Amino acid sequence: MLPIAAIPAAGARGWPALLAVALALLITAAPASGQLFGPKQNKDEETWTIRCATATGPDQMQRAERLAAALKQVKGLKPELVQTFRTEEGTSVYYGKYRRVYGSPTEVEQYKPDAKRALELIRKLRLQDRDVWPFILATMDVLPTYQPGKPEWDLAKVDGYWSLHVAVFYNTETMSGRRTAAEEYCKILREQGEEAYFHHGPSNSSVYIGAFAKSAVQEVRSEDPLSGQVSTTLRIVDPRLAKAKEKFPHSLHNGHEMYEVIRDPRTQAVQQRIPTPSFLVKTPRARQLEQAQEKRRS
Repeated sequence: MLPIAAIPAAGARGWPALLAVALALLITAAPASGQLFGPKQNKDEETWTIRCATATGPDQMQRAERLAAALKQVKGLKPELVQTFRTEEGTSVYYGKYRRVYGSPTEVEQYKPDAKRALELIRKLRLQDRDVWPFILATMDVLPTYQPGKPEWDLAKVDGYWSLHVAVFYNTETMSGRRTAAEEYCKILREQGEEAYFHHGPSNSSVYIGAFAKSAVQEVRSEDPLSGQVSTTLRIVDPRLAKAKEKFPHSLHNGHEMYEVIRDPRTQAVQQRIPTPSFLVKTPRARQLEQAQEKRRS
């Protein structure tokens, strides 16, 4: 797949295409400092850190504090850079503050100051006299200090089962306000009468349309008669969801359409440009419910 950023194609019809153009122009016009859609961008929006461990359960705060206290005693780490935060996933222990350096999507992630030494040190820490490595899964993550302007628009707070993914935003060398951009696009869609939501992940911020019941989509299973392999496809049966899919057929990347380019294997001439389609996702609450049910069954 070869992504190509472009203003929506001529075949895109209606005001969703016009919104895409307006959003693309806003992003393109943003200064390299990352200030996007006005002066209210949160300065902590892209503060990266090392998420050392996450504790869950009723005693998560106490266990996280014990892990944090242990980290503060490690030679080579600065105790003032150890902190804990509680989120919906649990209570996590973090170390350090870093700025991610954005380059080509194919390049290895880089941070300033360099986080590699601290990350490797933390992963190798072992409990005394025990073969237990409590921080073996330490990874880079965004410090959970960002506060959205409209938290009630977060897809994580919605009770529906399905939603339609229509846009994704991610930081680049010239744009570092992906959360602000996603929330602003959500606002634009809501002003046009759409039931729009956003959700922020560690690296991407996405925008969705609607919150639909589980019955809005049918899972159709089929078996290959030769291999016996079973595949599942999703069929939209809810008229509202079908209408949303028709209205928003594509998923935008940073305000632009992205294309899969099909080339002639012999001449490498472009044969076809296929826009990235919008797609169904399960809401965070639906995924959490399924995980809890799976855990009870196991």
